[in-house]
Amino acid sequence: MTYWHNKVLTPGYSNRVNLAVGDLLKTYWQPRYWGIWLGVGLFYLLSLLPLKLRYRLSEPLGTLLYHLARSRRRLVLANLTIALPDHPKAQREAIAKQHFQSLGVQLFAEMTECWFGPYRGGHVFGNSNDRLAVEFEGMANFEAALAQGRGLIILTPHFTHLEMTGLLLSRLMALNPVYRPHDNPLVDALILRGRTFAIGEHQTRPVPAQATRKMITLLRNQQTLGYLPDQRYRGKGHVTVPFFDQPAKSHTATSKLAALTHALVVPTFTERRYDPIRYPKQGWYYVVRFYPALDDFPSGDDAEDTQRLHALYEIEIKKNPSQYLWVHNRWDLSKQAIAELIDHD
Repeated sequence: MTYWHNKVLTPGYSNRVNLAVGDLLKTYWQPRYWGIWLGVGLFYLLSLLPLKLRYRLSEPLGTLLYHLARSRRRLVLANLTIALPDHPKAQREAIAKQHFQSLGVQLFAEMTECWFGPYRGGHVFGNSNDRLAVEFEGMANFEAALAQGRGLIILTPHFTHLEMTGLLLSRLMALNPVYRPHDNPLVDALILRGRTFAIGEHQTRPVPAQATRKMITLLRNQQTLGYLPDQRYRGKGHVTVPFFDQPAKSHTATSKLAALTHALVVPTFTERRYDPIRYPKQGWYYVVRFYPALDDFPSGDDAEDTQRLHALYEIEIKKNPSQYLWVHNRWDLSKQAIAELIDHD
Protein backbone atom coordinates (compact mmCIF):
# COMPACT_ATOMS: atom_id res chain seq x y z
CA MET A 1 0.00 0.00 0.00
CA THR A 2 1.29 3.46 -0.89
CA TYR A 3 0.72 6.38 1.45
CA TRP A 4 0.88 9.87 0.00
CA HIS A 5 0.14 12.56 2.54
CA ASN A 6 1.38 15.64 0.69
CA LYS A 7 -0.92 16.72 -2.11
CA VAL A 8 1.63 19.13 -3.57
CA LEU A 9 5.37 18.63 -3.57
CA THR A 10 6.85 21.82 -2.23
CA PRO A 11 9.80 23.48 -3.97
CA GLY A 12 13.24 23.46 -2.41
CA TYR A 13 13.81 25.84 0.48
CA SER A 14 17.39 26.62 -0.46
CA ASN A 15 19.15 26.84 -3.79
CA ARG A 16 21.93 24.78 -2.26
CA VAL A 17 19.69 21.71 -2.01
CA ASN A 18 19.87 20.99 -5.72
CA LEU A 19 23.58 21.66 -6.18
CA ALA A 20 25.61 18.72 -7.38
CA VAL A 21 28.89 17.97 -5.64
CA GLY A 22 30.73 19.50 -8.61
CA ASP A 23 28.83 22.75 -8.16
CA LEU A 24 29.58 22.75 -4.44
CA LEU A 25 33.28 22.29 -5.23
CA LYS A 26 33.19 25.33 -7.50
CA THR A 27 31.60 27.40 -4.72
CA TYR A 28 33.55 26.10 -1.73
CA TRP A 29 37.03 25.47 -3.12
CA GLN A 30 38.96 27.69 -0.69
CA PRO A 31 41.59 26.09 1.61
CA ARG A 32 39.43 26.59 4.70
CA TYR A 33 37.04 23.97 3.29
CA TRP A 34 39.65 21.36 2.36
CA GLY A 35 39.39 19.49 5.66
CA ILE A 36 35.63 19.13 5.18
CA TRP A 37 36.08 17.90 1.62
CA LEU A 38 38.61 15.34 2.86
CA GLY A 39 36.01 14.04 5.31
CA VAL A 40 33.36 13.91 2.58
CA GLY A 41 35.74 11.97 0.35
CA LEU A 42 36.46 9.45 3.08
CA PHE A 43 32.75 9.01 3.78
CA TYR A 44 32.09 8.50 0.07
CA LEU A 45 34.80 5.86 -0.19
CA LEU A 46 33.37 4.16 2.87
CA SER A 47 29.94 4.15 1.22
CA LEU A 48 31.36 2.02 -1.61
CA LEU A 49 31.89 -0.86 0.81
CA PRO A 50 29.07 -3.40 1.11
CA LEU A 51 26.51 -2.22 3.66
CA LYS A 52 26.86 -5.38 5.75
CA LEU A 53 30.61 -4.77 6.04
CA ARG A 54 30.00 -1.15 7.06
CA TYR A 55 27.72 -2.32 9.85
CA ARG A 56 30.38 -4.77 11.03
CA LEU A 57 33.10 -2.12 11.04
CA SER A 58 30.95 0.54 12.71
CA GLU A 59 30.79 -0.80 16.26
CA PRO A 60 34.59 -1.26 16.60
CA LEU A 61 35.05 2.26 15.20
CA GLY A 62 32.53 3.50 17.77
CA THR A 63 34.50 1.77 20.52
CA LEU A 64 37.59 3.59 19.27
CA LEU A 65 35.69 6.89 19.51
CA TYR A 66 34.78 6.05 23.11
CA HIS A 67 38.47 5.88 24.02
CA LEU A 68 39.60 8.86 21.93
CA ALA A 69 36.83 11.41 22.59
CA ARG A 70 37.52 11.99 26.29
CA SER A 71 35.42 15.14 26.77
CA ARG A 72 32.42 13.64 24.98
CA ARG A 73 32.79 10.39 26.92
CA ARG A 74 32.72 12.31 30.18
CA LEU A 75 29.64 14.27 29.06
CA VAL A 76 27.84 11.03 28.17
CA LEU A 77 28.68 9.54 31.57
CA ALA A 78 27.46 12.68 33.33
CA ASN A 79 24.21 12.69 31.36
CA LEU A 80 23.64 9.03 32.16
CA THR A 81 24.27 9.73 35.85
CA ILE A 82 21.44 12.28 35.78
CA ALA A 83 19.06 10.19 33.68
CA LEU A 84 19.72 6.77 35.22
CA PRO A 85 20.76 7.41 38.84
CA ASP A 86 19.45 4.04 40.02
CA HIS A 87 21.72 2.15 37.63
CA PRO A 88 25.04 0.99 39.10
CA LYS A 89 28.05 2.93 37.85
CA ALA A 90 29.38 -0.12 35.97
CA GLN A 91 26.07 -0.45 34.14
CA ARG A 92 26.09 3.21 33.12
CA GLU A 93 29.65 2.81 31.84
CA ALA A 94 28.53 -0.19 29.80
CA ILE A 95 25.65 1.85 28.35
CA ALA A 96 28.11 4.64 27.51
CA LYS A 97 30.29 2.20 25.56
CA GLN A 98 27.23 0.85 23.75
CA HIS A 99 26.22 4.43 23.00
CA PHE A 100 29.51 5.15 21.24
CA GLN A 101 29.11 1.91 19.30
CA SER A 102 25.66 3.15 18.29
CA LEU A 103 27.23 6.44 17.21
CA GLY A 104 29.67 4.42 15.13
CA VAL A 105 26.78 2.73 13.35
CA GLN A 106 25.15 6.12 12.79
CA LEU A 107 28.27 7.70 11.32
CA PHE A 108 29.89 4.91 9.35
CA ALA A 109 26.92 2.80 8.23
CA GLU A 110 23.73 4.85 8.36
CA MET A 111 24.95 8.29 7.29
CA THR A 112 26.97 6.85 4.43
CA GLU A 113 23.90 4.90 3.33
CA CYS A 114 21.49 7.83 3.67
CA TRP A 115 23.78 10.40 2.06
CA PHE A 116 25.37 8.31 -0.70
CA GLY A 117 22.90 5.44 -1.15
CA PRO A 118 20.44 5.03 -4.04
CA TYR A 119 17.87 7.50 -2.67
CA ARG A 120 18.10 10.50 -4.94
CA GLY A 121 15.71 9.80 -7.83
CA GLY A 122 12.53 8.04 -6.85
CA HIS A 123 14.08 4.84 -5.46
CA VAL A 124 11.39 2.23 -4.77
CA PHE A 125 11.79 0.00 -1.73
CA GLY A 126 10.75 -3.62 -1.80
CA ASN A 127 12.56 -4.68 -4.96
CA SER A 128 15.41 -7.16 -5.13
CA ASN A 129 17.97 -4.38 -4.55
CA ASP A 130 16.42 -3.22 -1.27
CA ARG A 131 19.17 -3.09 1.34
CA LEU A 132 17.21 -1.98 4.41
CA ALA A 133 14.84 -3.95 6.61
CA VAL A 134 12.14 -2.16 8.59
CA GLU A 135 9.08 -3.14 10.60
CA PHE A 136 6.38 -0.50 11.10
CA GLU A 137 4.33 -0.85 14.27
CA GLY A 138 1.20 1.10 15.14
CA MET A 139 0.25 1.67 11.51
CA ALA A 140 -3.38 1.99 12.59
CA ASN A 141 -2.37 5.05 14.62
CA PHE A 142 -0.64 6.61 11.63
CA GLU A 143 -3.56 5.85 9.31
CA ALA A 144 -6.08 7.26 11.80
CA ALA A 145 -4.12 10.52 12.00
CA LEU A 146 -3.75 10.64 8.23
CA ALA A 147 -7.48 10.12 7.73
CA GLN A 148 -8.32 13.32 9.61
CA GLY A 149 -7.01 15.42 6.75
CA ARG A 150 -4.89 17.71 8.91
CA GLY A 151 -1.22 18.53 8.99
CA LEU A 152 0.94 16.08 10.88
CA ILE A 153 3.86 16.77 13.21
CA ILE A 154 5.86 13.56 13.35
CA LEU A 155 7.58 13.86 16.72
CA THR A 156 10.93 12.05 16.55
CA PRO A 157 13.44 12.80 19.33
CA HIS A 158 17.20 12.71 18.81
CA PHE A 159 18.22 9.08 18.81
CA THR A 160 21.42 8.04 17.06
CA HIS A 161 19.51 6.64 14.07
CA LEU A 162 17.79 9.95 13.25
CA GLU A 163 19.13 9.99 9.68
CA MET A 164 17.80 6.50 9.07
CA THR A 165 14.46 7.36 10.66
CA GLY A 166 13.90 10.09 8.09
CA LEU A 167 14.78 7.73 5.25
CA LEU A 168 12.48 4.99 6.52
CA LEU A 169 9.54 7.33 7.17
CA SER A 170 9.83 8.47 3.57
CA ARG A 171 8.55 5.06 2.53
CA LEU A 172 5.16 6.13 3.88
CA MET A 173 4.93 9.87 3.39
CA ALA A 174 6.43 13.00 1.87
CA LEU A 175 8.33 14.50 4.78
CA ASN A 176 9.65 17.95 5.65
CA PRO A 177 12.18 17.40 8.45
CA VAL A 178 13.03 20.50 10.47
CA TYR A 179 16.76 21.04 11.00
CA ARG A 180 19.05 23.65 12.52
CA PRO A 181 21.23 25.21 9.80
CA HIS A 182 24.93 24.75 10.37
CA ASP A 183 27.17 27.78 10.84
CA ASN A 184 29.58 26.51 8.18
CA PRO A 185 27.96 27.09 4.75
CA LEU A 186 29.56 24.04 3.15
CA VAL A 187 28.48 21.73 5.98
CA ASP A 188 25.00 23.24 5.75
CA ALA A 189 24.87 22.62 2.01
CA LEU A 190 26.04 19.02 2.48
CA ILE A 191 23.41 18.39 5.16
CA LEU A 192 20.69 19.74 2.89
CA ARG A 193 21.91 17.62 -0.01
CA GLY A 194 22.20 14.51 2.16
CA ARG A 195 18.70 14.88 3.59
CA THR A 196 16.96 15.69 0.32
CA PHE A 197 15.86 12.58 -1.57
CA ALA A 198 12.90 10.81 -3.13
CA ILE A 199 11.42 7.44 -2.23
CA GLY A 200 8.99 6.57 -4.99
CA GLU A 201 6.55 9.50 -5.12
CA HIS A 202 7.53 10.73 -1.66
CA GLN A 203 10.03 13.56 -1.52
CA THR A 204 11.90 14.57 1.61
CA ARG A 205 12.94 18.23 1.79
CA PRO A 206 14.47 19.76 4.94
CA VAL A 207 13.06 22.98 6.44
CA PRO A 208 15.34 25.38 8.39
CA ALA A 209 14.35 25.69 12.04
CA GLN A 210 13.95 29.47 11.73
CA ALA A 211 11.52 29.17 8.77
CA THR A 212 8.42 29.38 10.98
CA ARG A 213 6.17 30.73 8.23
CA LYS A 214 7.13 27.87 5.95
CA MET A 215 6.30 25.33 8.67
CA ILE A 216 2.91 26.94 9.28
CA THR A 217 2.15 26.97 5.55
CA LEU A 218 3.09 23.31 5.17
CA LEU A 219 0.95 22.21 8.11
CA ARG A 220 -2.03 24.30 7.01
CA ASN A 221 -1.71 22.63 3.60
CA GLN A 222 -2.08 19.24 5.32
CA GLN A 223 1.55 18.32 4.88
CA THR A 224 3.96 16.64 7.28
CA LEU A 225 6.79 17.98 9.42
CA GLY A 226 9.44 15.80 11.00
CA TYR A 227 10.14 17.55 14.29
CA LEU A 228 12.84 16.92 16.92
CA PRO A 229 12.23 19.35 19.82
CA ASP A 230 13.94 17.45 22.63
CA GLN A 231 17.31 19.22 22.73
CA ARG A 232 18.40 22.19 24.85
CA TYR A 233 16.88 25.53 23.87
CA ARG A 234 17.94 28.78 25.52
CA GLY A 235 16.29 31.19 23.11
CA LYS A 236 13.36 33.52 23.54
CA GLY A 237 10.23 31.86 24.83
CA HIS A 238 11.92 28.80 26.31
CA VAL A 239 10.53 27.09 29.39
CA THR A 240 12.45 25.26 32.09
CA VAL A 241 10.78 21.97 32.94
CA PRO A 242 12.07 18.68 34.34
CA PHE A 243 13.68 16.13 32.06
CA PHE A 244 14.62 13.04 34.06
CA ASP A 245 13.83 15.14 37.17
CA GLN A 246 16.51 17.70 36.25
CA PRO A 247 15.51 21.24 35.16
CA ALA A 248 16.01 21.57 31.41
CA LYS A 249 15.62 24.60 29.16
CA SER A 250 13.24 23.51 26.43
CA HIS A 251 11.49 24.64 23.26
CA THR A 252 7.72 25.14 23.17
CA ALA A 253 7.40 25.26 19.39
CA THR A 254 5.51 21.96 19.18
CA SER A 255 2.61 23.46 21.15
CA LYS A 256 2.70 26.72 19.23
CA LEU A 257 2.74 25.04 15.79
CA ALA A 258 -0.11 22.72 16.74
CA ALA A 259 -2.15 25.66 18.07
CA LEU A 260 -1.60 27.82 14.98
CA THR A 261 -2.29 25.08 12.42
CA HIS A 262 -4.53 22.53 14.21
CA ALA A 263 -1.98 19.91 13.23
CA LEU A 264 -1.90 16.53 14.93
CA VAL A 265 1.18 15.52 16.90
CA VAL A 266 2.13 11.87 16.32
CA PRO A 267 4.93 10.56 18.59
CA THR A 268 7.15 8.27 16.53
CA PHE A 269 10.10 6.27 17.81
CA THR A 270 12.68 4.13 16.05
CA GLU A 271 14.81 1.31 17.41
CA ARG A 272 17.78 -0.35 15.74
CA ARG A 273 17.93 -4.11 16.34
CA TYR A 274 20.17 -7.00 15.35
CA ASP A 275 18.80 -10.38 14.28
CA PRO A 276 20.91 -12.21 11.67
CA ILE A 277 18.49 -15.15 11.67
CA ARG A 278 15.46 -13.17 10.59
CA TYR A 279 17.43 -10.69 8.49
CA PRO A 280 20.50 -12.48 7.13
CA LYS A 281 21.14 -9.89 4.41
CA GLN A 282 22.44 -7.21 6.80
CA GLY A 283 21.68 -8.52 10.29
CA TRP A 284 20.51 -5.09 11.41
CA TYR A 285 16.92 -3.97 11.02
CA TYR A 286 14.73 -1.12 12.28
CA VAL A 287 11.43 -0.91 14.13
CA VAL A 288 9.51 2.34 13.62
CA ARG A 289 6.64 2.70 16.07
CA PHE A 290 3.74 5.15 15.68
CA TYR A 291 1.79 6.13 18.79
CA PRO A 292 -1.71 7.64 18.73
CA ALA A 293 -1.91 11.35 17.95
CA LEU A 294 -1.87 13.27 21.22
CA ASP A 295 -5.31 14.10 22.60
CA ASP A 296 -6.03 17.59 23.94
CA PHE A 297 -2.78 18.94 22.54
CA PRO A 298 -1.96 21.73 22.89
CA SER A 299 -3.54 22.31 26.27
CA GLY A 300 -2.94 26.06 26.41
CA ASP A 301 -0.13 25.64 28.92
CA ASP A 302 3.20 25.38 27.04
CA ALA A 303 5.14 24.22 30.08
CA GLU A 304 2.61 21.50 30.81
CA ASP A 305 2.68 20.36 27.17
CA THR A 306 6.48 20.23 27.15
CA GLN A 307 6.49 18.21 30.36
CA ARG A 308 4.06 15.79 28.73
CA LEU A 309 6.41 15.36 25.79
CA HIS A 310 9.36 14.86 28.12
CA ALA A 311 7.50 12.05 29.88
CA LEU A 312 7.03 10.30 26.51
CA TYR A 313 10.72 10.68 25.68
CA GLU A 314 11.79 9.33 29.06
CA ILE A 315 9.73 6.15 28.63
CA GLU A 316 11.29 5.41 25.24
CA ILE A 317 14.81 6.33 26.34
CA LYS A 318 14.64 4.00 29.32
CA LYS A 319 13.61 1.16 26.99
CA ASN A 320 16.61 1.78 24.76
CA PRO A 321 19.12 4.02 26.59
CA SER A 322 22.23 3.35 24.51
CA GLN A 323 20.66 4.70 21.31
CA TYR A 324 19.62 8.12 22.63
CA LEU A 325 21.92 11.02 21.70
CA TRP A 326 23.74 11.49 25.01
CA VAL A 327 26.64 13.40 23.44
CA HIS A 328 24.39 16.48 23.45
CA ASN A 329 24.76 18.71 26.53
CA ARG A 330 21.03 18.66 27.32
CA TRP A 331 21.35 20.12 30.81
CA ASP A 332 23.97 22.74 29.90
CA LEU A 333 26.52 21.17 32.24
CA SER A 334 29.78 22.96 32.99
CA LYS A 335 33.08 21.10 33.16
CA GLN A 336 32.93 21.36 36.94
CA ALA A 337 29.41 19.91 37.04
CA ILE A 338 30.47 17.03 34.78
CA ALA A 339 33.45 16.31 37.02
CA GLU A 340 31.29 16.32 40.15
CA LEU A 341 28.77 13.96 38.58
CA ILE A 342 31.20 11.32 37.35
CA ASP A 343 34.21 11.63 39.65
CA HIS A 344 32.26 11.64 42.90
CA ASP A 345 29.71 9.03 41.91
